[in-house]
Amino acid sequence: MIIAAILLNVCLGQAAYQVEPAHPRLLIEDVGEVVRRCDGPLAADYAIVKQRADAAVQRGSIQGVSNAWSMPEDLMNCGLAYLVERQRGHEARPYAEVIIRQWGDGSIIANRKGSPFGYHALAYDWIYDALTPEQRIRFGDALGSWLRYFTDEPKILLKWGHWEYNQTWGPIHLNIGNTRDALTQKLFIALTITGVGTKFEADANTFLDSWNQRVPAECIPAFNRMGGVWSESFGHGGYGPVTVIPYAFQAWRTATGIDLFKQLKPWGYPVESPRWVAYTMMPHNDRTAWIDDGDGSRPAAFARAAPMLHDPLSQWFCDRGQTWLRERWQRVACYDPSVPATPPHGLPLGYLFPGAGHVYMRSAWNDPNATWAFFGCGPQFAGHARDDEGHFLICKRGSLVSRQGGQGHNDTDYFAGGSLIYNIVTIFDPNERFRRDKGNENDGGLVRHVYEGGPFPRERGHLVAFEHNSSYTYAAADITKGYSGKKAREVTRQFLYLRGNREFFIVFDRVEATRPDFARHFFLHVPTEPQRQDGSLTWLSLPEADGDKTVSSHGRARTFLHTLLPQNPEIVLRGGSGQEAWGHPLEKTAQYNHMTQGRLRPPICPWRIEVGDPTGGTRSLFLHVFEVVDEQIHPPVSVTFVPPAGINIADHWQVRLNATGELGGTLNDKPLTTTIQIESQYRL
Repeated sequence: MIIAAILLNVCLGQAAYQVEPAHPRLLIEDVGEVVRRCDGPLAADYAIVKQRADAAVQRGSIQGVSNAWSMPEDLMNCGLAYLVERQRGHEARPYAEVIIRQWGDGSIIANRKGSPFGYHALAYDWIYDALTPEQRIRFGDALGSWLRYFTDEPKILLKWGHWEYNQTWGPIHLNIGNTRDALTQKLFIALTITGVGTKFEADANTFLDSWNQRVPAECIPAFNRMGGVWSESFGHGGYGPVTVIPYAFQAWRTATGIDLFKQLKPWGYPVESPRWVAYTMMPHNDRTAWIDDGDGSRPAAFARAAPMLHDPLSQWFCDRGQTWLRERWQRVACYDPSVPATPPHGLPLGYLFPGAGHVYMRSAWNDPNATWAFFGCGPQFAGHARDDEGHFLICKRGSLVSRQGGQGHNDTDYFAGGSLIYNIVTIFDPNERFRRDKGNENDGGLVRHVYEGGPFPRERGHLVAFEHNSSYTYAAADITKGYSGKKAREVTRQFLYLRGNREFFIVFDRVEATRPDFARHFFLHVPTEPQRQDGSLTWLSLPEADGDKTVSSHGRARTFLHTLLPQNPEIVLRGGSGQEAWGHPLEKTAQYNHMTQGRLRPPICPWRIEVGDPTGGTRSLFLHVFEVVDEQIHPPVSVTFVPPAGINIADHWQVRLNATGELGGTLNDKPLTTTIQIESQYRL
């Protein structure tokens, strides 16, 4: 009867699912195939897993199992060594015994103060055949006690979150910290204890029914809508979802044969995530860019999940991940060497992630000296997402345009939780009041939605045009709804990257305030002190800005900034020691340096360029040309302004951008697109 219950669980309104009766069920499809790979292409990886498992056996303990913030890697090392050595016909019992002794009476599994209960479930599944019937019940009951954690019911309830929220799925340590619904942990538990005969059998079946009903019907459409960029960037995404959502989908596939990866669109999350990770890596150091709450990390979090996606680009990340990761158990358990590893070099040099509204552009792949840029404007999918719509970044041989330097957490650094740290335009209403204003006064920027509840997605601005070819990448965004309607009638930004021997970025902002006394400013954050030269500003890149003493690029790059609009701009250079995080210049209470310990951490970016419009009225146009060249190149090329918003660059580029009406314009007399057409990038 138990086996029958396992083999046929029918969920009303959804297709039947069957849970594999034998163990292992989680992540591993075929132990025999794993062993063949361990004797072949994965021999070096398995040698590391076995070495660490042997060390755990010799110690007689599992390291990190009581640390609420770490991943107890040896649970998986020992579990895998048990499966592989048993399949080989070798003595395998010691690998299971060290885990069993660590578990003792099961209280370490059920400990509500710090149990990595998701990883305990994985280890339970892998050493299941080494457990006595009594141990299966004892440890299975300890695991099953988590199925009502937080929700009080063994169902997917999304009580305080939603599908696109990191705490819905659980953190990388699969513990209780920053965990709400704990979907990955609970799925592991329900799949592995189903049919064992614990007192939580009914709870396990209820959870699996809930998963089978809600994930295909609700989560898959939500992930298709969000696209490959995790809603809270590679920061909070890397802390959990970038890794643990593929864990969950892989576990469902291996335990039931139902492949959720294949139910997603080509742009759905996490299917498109390998492209996102490739595009967000800066060429000079292979770090993920400082976007949203991104922490400038290398993409180790995705490398953990890459073996489970089984596509060529993910395979490449999996191979690269051997230099970023300590663990190898994910490769040993899930890597399929028959899938060719393909680098991103064939991807377009410009790419739009339409869900997040993120545009990436670069001059080349596989070149550490390449130019790279980001421009973004999209909805808010989750509460942690920063209010940074319209923000952009540029790097070549290190950062050229960055965000305000240092790091700060929204809980303790409210200045970092505002929008003045980004490269935006501000409209200063002296009476505006912002949410979460402790230590962060009126900054004139976007409405502060960070940490605000739903409903999601929340409109904050959106892209209205995107075009890419070998000569240029162009995007246009309407950011008006990102600002308070009491002060803003229009805020738009057009972003154009021109490729060539000398490269240019053109940023054109149209800003209309509701009152003429609401001053408008353009803010730009740069890593080194700008100098005035030939009617422009110039500064150098800072290759070590992200904390690396050595980088892959060579030398430094130079930027020349030409401010063409407004006429007679008021330009202020602010920064250096003591002014790295200055408040808005018109807010009297903010005229001090918002320094914290986090300001001393990367990214290093202590300088700010402020461009004010002195012309009066309610409407401002900001038109800037960034020329990106090698450090030794002087002077800048000829850049001529053609009213109302045209530019001639060295008799090679003629750009005309619409100063009113529809966003768009012409480039060398050819119309720039006014729509978004990106189907071609999904046919690759």
